[in-house]
Amino acid sequence: MALRTVGGRIIGSGELRLAPLPTALATWAAEISSLVSAERIRDDVEAIAEPRSRLTAPEGMARAEKHIATALQAAGWETAVEPFAFSDVIGVRDGAEHVADPSVTYERLEGANVVARKRGTSGRRAILVGAHFDTVSASPGADDNASGVAALLELARVLGSARFEHDLLLVAFDMEEIGSFGARSLIRASTTELAAVIVFESIGYTSNRPGSQTLLPGIGLLYPAQVGRIRRRRLVGDWTLVIFRGPSLPIACAFAEALASLAGPDAVMTIRDPGDLPVLGGMVTRVAPWVRDFARSDHAEFWKAGVPAVQLTDTADFRNPNYHQPTDTPDTLDYARIAVVATATAVAVKHLDRG
Repeated sequence: MALRTVGGRIIGSGELRLAPLPTALATWAAEISSLVSAERIRDDVEAIAEPRSRLTAPEGMARAEKHIATALQAAGWETAVEPFAFSDVIGVRDGAEHVADPSVTYERLEGANVVARKRGTSGRRAILVGAHFDTVSASPGADDNASGVAALLELARVLGSARFEHDLLLVAFDMEEIGSFGARSLIRASTTELAAVIVFESIGYTSNRPGSQTLLPGIGLLYPAQVGRIRRRRLVGDWTLVIFRGPSLPIACAFAEALASLAGPDAVMTIRDPGDLPVLGGMVTRVAPWVRDFARSDHAEFWKAGVPAVQLTDTADFRNPNYHQPTDTPDTLDYARIAVVATATAVAVKHLDRG
C-alpha cells in the first residue's frame, strides 16, 4: 500500500509544488492548532535543558528520561523505556560532524529509548515521529534537541484522543550525538513495519535578521530554486527545512503543505538529499564532502534501512550561533515556531494515516 501525497510534486532538486490542504484536512488542522500550546512546549524545554548524556552527564540524562516518560504516560500513551546495548562499535566525536570516526570506538554502550505507542484500528503498520534527547558535553541543548522533544510531547497531548488506522509511535532516541545508536537499536528490534518516519532535529531557532541564514559553498548549483528563494528573502533564517529522499516524497509533501497552510509558503523549504538526486547523486557524493550534512541525525539510519523518512530542522549550525554551545538555552528559542511545526506534523500524520 503506497503512501499518497495531498497534491505536491517535485519541480526541481527537491523543491515541491505545494497544493492547498483539502477542506476536511484544513478544518482538522485548525482544530489541532487551537489545542497546541507554545507555553507547554516552553515548559518542557526548560524542564530538560541541561547537559544530557549517558557518558558525560548521566544525571541530566536520567532526569530527562523520567520527564519524557512521565509526560507520555500522562497523555495516555502506552509508554516504555527500552534499554539497548552495543559492543565493540565505532561512533563519532562528541560535538563533531555526524560521520563515523574509526578512532572513536566503544567497547560497550548502554542506553535507552523512550517509546510511546497509540494502537491503530488496523495494527498493520506504524507511523513514527522521533527526536533525540541527548546532548553534547557542556551544552544544555535547548534547540539541539529539547525543541524536538518538546514538540514530540505536545504531539502526545493533542493526539491522545484521536483515532488512527495505523499505529503511532513517538520515540525519544538516545545516543544520537555519538552515532545514532538509539535509532539503530529501534530499527534492529522493531517488529512493526514502519510506513513513515518524521524526525525532529533542532527545530526551534529562527531569526528575522537579514544574513542570519548561511549556505554551503556551491549549494546553489544543485538547488538553484531553493537558494534563489533564500537569497531573494535576504538570507533571513525564519523557515523550516524538510530533507527527504525519493521514497519519502509523500511525507515531505504532507508536512510541507500543512506548514505552508498554517504559516505561509515562506515558512517551509524542501530539499532532496543530494546523494539521492537522479543522475547527479552518485557523483555529488564522491566529490562533495558536505553531502554528509544532510544525514547528520537519526533519519539517516532509517534511510539505510530502506524506511521512508524525513528530517525537519532549522538547519542547526547553518543558522543558530548557539549550536553545540553552552549558550543553547531556552531563552533563545522561538516557541511559536515549534508549536506550528508540531501542529503541521500532526496534520501530516493525519494525512499519511490514510495511505
